[in-house]
Amino acid sequence: MNLTSERRSKRSASFRPEQEPRSAGAAGAAATNSTDTDAAAESRKALADQIRRDHQRGFGKRGLGVKVLVVMAVVAACAALLWLQFRASEHAADDVAVPKHATDSYGFILTAAAPEADSEATETGHNEGFVPVVLYEDFLCASCGVFHEQANALLSSELADGTISIEYRPFAFLVSASSDEYSQRAANAAVCVADLAGVPAFVTMRDLLFDHQPAPGATGPNDAELTAFAETAGAADAASCITERTFDGWVAQALNAAVDAGVSSTPTVWVDGVPIVKSTDGRESMPGPEELQFMIDKATE
Repeated sequence: MNLTSERRSKRSASFRPEQEPRSAGAAGAAATNSTDTDAAAESRKALADQIRRDHQRGFGKRGLGVKVLVVMAVVAACAALLWLQFRASEHAADDVAVPKHATDSYGFILTAAAPEADSEATETGHNEGFVPVVLYEDFLCASCGVFHEQANALLSSELADGTISIEYRPFAFLVSASSDEYSQRAANAAVCVADLAGVPAFVTMRDLLFDHQPAPGATGPNDAELTAFAETAGAADAASCITERTFDGWVAQALNAAVDAGVSSTPTVWVDGVPIVKSTDGRESMPGPEELQFMIDKATE
């Protein structure tokens, strides 16, 4: 569903990654930079503490505070990688393999009425009658893992009720955050499953990838393990697609298209075309079930 200019002017701002600090050339500049860095660190710490308190109070999940702190660390450490990856991952359209069931917006749509992603959904986007939810995710992104843990039950329920459709769009920008390019390898593996076994299998693969998400900087599941996940998801013949990284070019194009659309971090969540964030004391963070439910209900009024 397209946004009107009025809606665009009213929509909430999405995350923007922090900028990589510049090195100071003189002692005075270095001291200023140090002060600024300390202030930024204090700001990030305060935000992390607030998010942790909110989620612990709302959901009481054991260990969630630690995960949220990891989220902030990933954002701080990897923000500068986004534009570097964007520039490095440009591919010519003529040389890129395009997966079956993919939309023109580089996603995979799931609905209760058409779980196999029929041709209408693939060609025109979200089917009429559903509130469109769009998720931009990186399988190495710790905050995406937290979002998946907290919001998946709500989104699955709204999907089963026929209220929403969900479009999953890969946003593999944390390539350098692992020692084995896990971000791109995992995205390619999930796309292989979508191509071979359809969108429901892709969603099952997505769940498996988040359930086995490596820590930032750690080595992720190898190709054999990704192939085993794909077989569990229903794609028995995914081995060559995974090892040869058949859809790497398409994944890179998906990243470029998302950046062109204004996406700059993960998870980025749109409900009915509007980017959704959680605002606490003037600070923005990833949305939780409450924000999603509010916007879904608002879109159905």
